[in-house]
Amino acid sequence: MSVSLPYWQDRDPLDALLVAEAADKLGFDRLWIGEMATFDAFALATAIGQAPGRIPLCIGPLAVAVRSPATIAMGVASVAALTGRPVDIALGTSSTVVVRDWHGRERQRTAVHLEESARIVRRLLDGEKADFDGTVERIRGYRLRLPGLGAAQAESQVPSASAAEQRLSTARSGAAQVSATIQVDAGYPVVSLPAESATAVPRYELVVAAFGERALAAAARTADRVVLNLVTPAQVARCTTAVKEFAAEAGRPAPAISVWVTAAADPSAEMLTTVRRGVVGYLRAPGYDAMFTEAGFGDVVRSAQAGGHPREVLAAVPDELAATVGMFGDEATLAARLTAYRAAGADEIVVVPVTSAADPAAYRTLQTLARIDHD
Repeated sequence: MSVSLPYWQDRDPLDALLVAEAADKLGFDRLWIGEMATFDAFALATAIGQAPGRIPLCIGPLAVAVRSPATIAMGVASVAALTGRPVDIALGTSSTVVVRDWHGRERQRTAVHLEESARIVRRLLDGEKADFDGTVERIRGYRLRLPGLGAAQAESQVPSASAAEQRLSTARSGAAQVSATIQVDAGYPVVSLPAESATAVPRYELVVAAFGERALAAAARTADRVVLNLVTPAQVARCTTAVKEFAAEAGRPAPAISVWVTAAADPSAEMLTTVRRGVVGYLRAPGYDAMFTEAGFGDVVRSAQAGGHPREVLAAVPDELAATVGMFGDEATLAARLTAYRAAGADEIVVVPVTSAADPAAYRTLQTLARIDHD
């Protein structure tokens, strides 16, 4: 079980630092650091990684239409070199609002773009010089000057869920804590890890966020792990089956499955409002709209798609909508939802905790879930 930093619209963005500290202290397996409208993910990951603690990091999902594969690889390698922690990277396609409206980029051929970006990032993080001429992405002659995160391996060698868990456990034991030295080469600072770090730093995971059939197929062909967001247990089961089938067609072992799940222990009305507000932006997003419609909330989706004011859409979102894709309630309810997601095929539950003025670190929720998981 891991934790993803939440960026709730009605909460202080600096809550993220408190959540990160709590996740580390409570022994969660890794910390996911995404990106929305506040922090740059690499900057936040570096700040967290240089603070006391040992929790491994996973950066993303990052939108492949916003950053090039080279800048993604450069960013994750920078965080790993500057913090000495294991760092994984997650790629995704994000939404039209984020890509087109916020960043002024084109969002097209998303599944192809996702797969091509994953292949280039893999090569760069394996320390190779990347030459790739794809349909959407192109790169010629670039190689990272920072240490690669893993020796080049055949893409068919995908770690199993148990192998990933062992890797995370090893990292948490402190074996991955290494020191770096900075030298100057041709006028540029170069970060060098000690020779023993080749065995001390575990190989990274390349994660792809997917939901639709074409994206799931792309993820199955390229990723070590597939991450799903805002899904019911039934949808997890279907996506898991699809990933296994696509991976078999590609002649690869099936990637592990992670699921982001919003959670709150005994949530207050304030916390539920926070969650409902966070869901509004997803109601019109391709894929998410179909998922919420399938879950029985077609009227709310159609209201959002009709262009209603966000306040009107928020008023129409019931608490039950968020509950279909989350974990909310007492300890027994949370335990039952965890069991349902795991039974559906989730190898890793990534908790997106709800923070509040009374608990800005979401400590109560994280402590409750940690206790359930350890029991």
